[in-house]
Amino acid sequence: MRKGTVTGEVKSIVKELGLSWSNTYSDNYVRERVGVKLVGTYLTAEQKEIVKNKMIERGFTYHYIRENDSSWRYCAGTRFCFTKN
Repeated sequence: MRKGTVTGEVKSIVKELGLSWSNTYSDNYVRERVGVKLVGTYLTAEQKEIVKNKMIERGFTYHYIRENDSSWRYCAGTRFCFTKN
C-alpha cells in the first residue's frame, strides 16, 4: 500500500480536529502496515478514538496510536499505524 494514502487520511482527520503539527514522517512496515508520525502534536484519548473510528469507517485496519516522546524534540509526537482493507 502507498504511504501517502494512510498519511493523507490521518492528516485530514487530525486537521478536522483543529490540531497542527510541525513535520510528518511515514514508513512502510511488514504486512502492508503504514506508520505515520505527526511531530509536535499530541492527542487526548478522545481524539485518538475519533481518529481510530474515522479511519476504520474509511476502510482501514487499526493497529495502534501512541505517543512517541523523544529526547530529540524534532521527532516527538503521535504515531499512527494502519493498513488498508
